[in-house]
Amino acid sequence: MNITQEQVGENHLKLVVNLDPEDYLSKVDEEIKSLSKKITMDGFRPGKVPQGLLKKKYGDAVLADELNKMISDSLTNYIKENELKVFGDPIPVVVKNNRIDVQRPEAYSFGFELGLLPNFELPSLETKTFIKKNLKITDEMIEKEMDRLRSRFGAREYPDVAAEEDILIGSFEELNEDGIVKEEGITSSSSFAAKVIKDEIAKQQLMSLKKEEATDINIKSAFGNDEEMIIHHILHIDHHKAEQMNDRFRFTVKNIVHINKAELNQEFLDKVYGVGNMTSEEQMREKIREEMMKEYSVYSDSKLDRQIQEYLLSETKIDLPLDFLRRLINSHREEDKPEMNDEQFMTAINQVRWDLIFSRLATTYQIKPTENEMREEATKDIIKYFGGDASYFEQNPEALENIIASVLKDEKNASDIHSRIVNQKLFTLLRSTVKIEEQEIDEHEFFHH
Repeated sequence: MNITQEQVGENHLKLVVNLDPEDYLSKVDEEIKSLSKKITMDGFRPGKVPQGLLKKKYGDAVLADELNKMISDSLTNYIKENELKVFGDPIPVVVKNNRIDVQRPEAYSFGFELGLLPNFELPSLETKTFIKKNLKITDEMIEKEMDRLRSRFGAREYPDVAAEEDILIGSFEELNEDGIVKEEGITSSSSFAAKVIKDEIAKQQLMSLKKEEATDINIKSAFGNDEEMIIHHILHIDHHKAEQMNDRFRFTVKNIVHINKAELNQEFLDKVYGVGNMTSEEQMREKIREEMMKEYSVYSDSKLDRQIQEYLLSETKIDLPLDFLRRLINSHREEDKPEMNDEQFMTAINQVRWDLIFSRLATTYQIKPTENEMREEATKDIIKYFGGDASYFEQNPEALENIIASVLKDEKNASDIHSRIVNQKLFTLLRSTVKIEEQEIDEHEFFHH
C-alpha cells in the first residue's frame, strides 16, 4: 500500500491511496474465517460452514468493509505523520473505476482531496488608530427619558377620540391598487403617539376615529416619509418587505390611551428608584445621565469591535482553497437545500477567514475562560431564561447549582458559552492594545453611521 500526493492548488492537495491484493486479501480471509464461527446455514453444523461458500456469499461486503477501514486508517495516519492541518474531512474523488469483486482481486486506487489550513501573518494593531464614537448625552435626551418614566408611571385613561398627546393602538392592513385589503399583504399590530403623524390630513383622519373605526391613508406621507420609523416601529417588517409594499394602508383603531404623566415628586422618585434612594430632580437627572453613558458605552465598544474586526479581515492575506471549501460546505447542506450561490459562499468564506484570525488571536494571547467565568455566564443565561428574576434561585441555591451543572454538561451549550467568553475577553484586550481617538457625536450620527 502507498499514498501519492499531488498539489491541486494553493493549500489544496489530492491524495491517492493505492492498494494491491496482497495488502487486503489476508485481512479479508481473516474476517471470513471469523464469520465462519458465527454464521449458521441450512445443511451445515454451527461453525462448519465452508469458508469458500461464505466468501462467495459475503466476500464482496467483507472486502468493501476492509477497504474502507484501511483507507480511513491510512489517511488518518498520513495526515498525522505529515502534520497536515486540514479543513473538515477529505472529499472522495474518482481516480479509477474500482470493481469490488473478491473473486477477482485487483489493485485499487482511491482518491481524496484535502484543504489545508493556510499560514498567514496578522497585521500590527499597535500602530493603527481607531475612531471610537461616543454619544453626546444632551439635556434634551435626559428630558425625554424623564418624560418617558413619568408616562410609564402615570395614570391611564381610555378616551373615545384621540388628542395630540394620546396613543393610538390598532392594526394596519396593506391595500392593493383597487383599495381592497391585499391578499397576503402586510398586516401589523401597532401603537404610536398621535403627535408623530406629520401629514395634517392623515392626522385629522386618524385622530377622528373612534374604537373599531377605520380609515385609509398613505402610510409614507402620514409619517413624514421616515422609512426607519415606518419599517421598524410602525409596521415591524424588514427592508426587503418594505421595498415590495404599496403606500396605501387601512388603519383600524382598537384602543386609545391617554396618559396623565406622574408628578415629579418624592412619591414618583420612590416608585422609580426605590424608597429613599433618590431625593431630588437633580439627582435623577444625574442618574439618568450615568445610566445612558453606561448603556451607550457598550454600544460604542461594539461598534469599535466591528472596526477592529473589519480591519483585521481586510489587512490579513489568507490563501484559502476556495474550490475545495465550496464543495466541502455544499456537502454538508441538508438534502432538500440547493447549493449555495456566490453571495452566500463569500459570506461563508468571510466567516472562515474570521474564524482563523480569531483562533490565532485567542491562541497568541492565551485566552481561555476560567471555571468561574463559565459558571457566571451560565448563571446569566439561566436567570435570563427565567425572565430575569433571580429571587427564586436566591431562595433555592441548590436548584441553580443543578441547572448550571446540566447546562455546562451539554456540549453545545458549553461550547457556546466558551466562545462567548473568549470573544468578550479577546475584544476587551484588543481595545486596550490599539490606539483610540474618541469623538463625541450626536444621536443621528451615532445611530445611523
